Amino acid sequence: MPYTTEKLLKKTINKGKIKSVIHIGGHKGEEIDFYSKENLSKVIYIEPVKDFYNIIKEKIRARNLSNFEVYNFALGSENKSEKIHVADGSFSGNSSLLKPRPSKVTYSKKEVIEIKTYNSLKIENIELGVLDTEGYELEILKGMEARINEFNYLIVEFSMFEEYIGRPIFTDIDNYLDQNAFTRLKTMRRINYKKYNDVNYGDALYINNKLLPNWKAKVYKIRTKFVDTKIYFLFLIITDYSFHIKKLKQLIKKIISF
Repeated sequence: MPYTTEKLLKKTINKGKIKSVIHIGGHKGEEIDFYSKENLSKVIYIEPVKDFYNIIKEKIRARNLSNFEVYNFALGSENKSEKIHVADGSFSGNSSLLKPRPSKVTYSKKEVIEIKTYNSLKIENIELGVLDTEGYELEILKGMEARINEFNYLIVEFSMFEEYIGRPIFTDIDNYLDQNAFTRLKTMRRINYKKYNDVNYGDALYINNKLLPNWKAKVYKIRTKFVDTKIYFLFLIITDYSFHIKKLKQLIKKIISF
């Protein structure tokens, strides 16, 4: 099944009967039109980069979305000021508070931003938290402290490799949420079609254990152990027919051109 964050969001909102969302790491508000169609009572964006914050603010104003708010700071495990690495051009969504490792993404600008803990904010009654902050997710979760239990669901971006220096890997986030009474429901891995076995990052959906009977939480834990195995990755490869059709077309094209 192709990776789509919107598909995961829609399923979570509808199934969980969610009416309030906080989107941490808003970038340019790519999900605004989606959220505006979901009959939500409250949508809060957190975006630290000033230019991106202004883009989100203008989108909200232009669409007259009175149930939307946007704040110009980052979330973390402590209140402080820090420099964020702002990625260039079409890779601007890769902007991060963590120092990036060498790659095709360039970072020609740093911006001093304010970081706050979620625990210090006067934001209440949020059912779904969406964390997409290029490696800073665990710091945000730690900054929630006991208030993490106020969320019914969390969607957290993850990575299995340290493309930013000091980035916690998926198991770090998974263990932290497990210790704080959250169970992983769904794991959506991004597939790199140029190198199919690159399934190292994506989004994971967690549910607060207060919404699950104990037996069901145990069943989900067993299932998530399976989806983390190489056997399951092989299953993804075998069942992704669109990928195989694409490769077959490329092969036929090469044969004909030869």
